[in-house]
Amino acid sequence: MTKAFGYVRCSSNSQSAAASIATQNDAITRAAASCGVHLQRVFADIGPAHSGQSELEHLVKTAESSGVRAIVVANKTRLSRSIAELRRLEEKFSAAGIEIISSEG
Repeated sequence: MTKAFGYVRCSSNSQSAAASIATQNDAITRAAASCGVHLQRVFADIGPAHSGQSELEHLVKTAESSGVRAIVVANKTRLSRSIAELRRLEEKFSAAGIEIISSEG
């Protein structure tokens, strides 16, 4: 079975954020199962962006060195707050042979 990491993000620390994270977790779990990939770990960024290393940055570094072949997200927009950054991540993962799987297709 193909190894994968999951990633979820919510920009608020509110009660609705917990529901959003739970919904995203459910979506990536279903997407991983339907694509035949095994989630090794789920990285989560919760709350506003800050100056320290984000879980997304940690995911990128870990994915490149761990042999995962897929990153599973509820929606590709969860990977980045900007289209330019999303495209950069897509290119980086593609060059490393890592597929991005979105539960929304």
